[in-house]
Amino acid sequence: MTDALILGGGLAGGAAAALLARAGKSVHLIERETGPHHKICGEFLSIEAHQHLADLGIDAQALGAVPIDRVRLISGPSQIEAALPFTALGLSRHILDEELLERAQAAGVTLERGVRVLEVAGSTVRTSHGDRVASNVLLATGKLPVREDRQEHREKDADPYVGFKMHYRLSRRAKEQLAGTVQLTLLEGGYAGLQMVEGGRANLCLIVKRSRFSRIGRNWSDMQALLASLPRGGEWLAEAEPLFDKPVTIGNLSYGMASACPSDDPVFRLGDQAGMTASLTGDGMALALRSAFIAAECLLEGKGAADYRERHRAETGLQISRAMALQRVLEQPVLRTMGIGLLRAWPGLLTHLAFATRLTQRRPEPEFGFAG
Repeated sequence: MTDALILGGGLAGGAAAALLARAGKSVHLIERETGPHHKICGEFLSIEAHQHLADLGIDAQALGAVPIDRVRLISGPSQIEAALPFTALGLSRHILDEELLERAQAAGVTLERGVRVLEVAGSTVRTSHGDRVASNVLLATGKLPVREDRQEHREKDADPYVGFKMHYRLSRRAKEQLAGTVQLTLLEGGYAGLQMVEGGRANLCLIVKRSRFSRIGRNWSDMQALLASLPRGGEWLAEAEPLFDKPVTIGNLSYGMASACPSDDPVFRLGDQAGMTASLTGDGMALALRSAFIAAECLLEGKGAADYRERHRAETGLQISRAMALQRVLEQPVLRTMGIGLLRAWPGLLTHLAFATRLTQRRPEPEFGFAG
């Protein structure tokens, strides 16, 4: 029987697979897509995220990652800019996820692509290619829900978010204005993030409440028109060239920690399956990688899923609660106006907020100190 069956080949799944295989465990990873693909993601690697990648032996800048050291916040006519308390990196999931999967395969992981997970029932997983059984099941399917025999899935939020992602080729002027900067534009019921990634591309990731999306018009062209109509934050769109035939989209995004599991639930839930932080903090990729390290450590110590959940909450709960508090403030028009006023008076508060919503740093266990 396989030591670990990992469902999903994103950041959390790929990293956990590589860590466990390099430590001598037999690992089987199932990925629904047949090849490299784009995913809804801000593609912002915070300092914690690229430190985790370095621990995996991955040099993100060698893959083309773009340094980012400033943040620009736009709300209506107001624009506030400040230094980040670290140098972040912009790198697409199209590149990074595949690098992790290649590393996992090189470490001995069995990778099945083009296989859909139909249901998880304890240590047995029903797939489009038959049942798979393992000593430990790690659920790392990101934002995609999976049917489980022990879990009743309900929306955590009565008005969840809808997400969009598009890559663009910017005009020379817009590219120069965005250089080294992550730009966050606040909208009624949501926000948009724009930054450079590898290959001279800009990544736009936009989320908006489902109710607001319905009022706007329920299509991508209306969302682009809304962004372009803003007094600031959307002027670059007029000369931008979209690089996908259509945007990557997803619905029913509910942020915060995942619902509590029964104490005897044997499934390890990684990445967004364990909890989704507010996107505007840019720590989602770091959280996914952190969950992989915690899960691998627990499995190598002979610990079960309940111990993993406890350790995961201890290491990530504070970041997620702070991030969600910030998001709730920005969703309230009066509080948002007050907050923007404070930031205009003291732009350095942006730097402090970026620092306050980081994951705590940690030292990896010795067996996770991999060379490239």
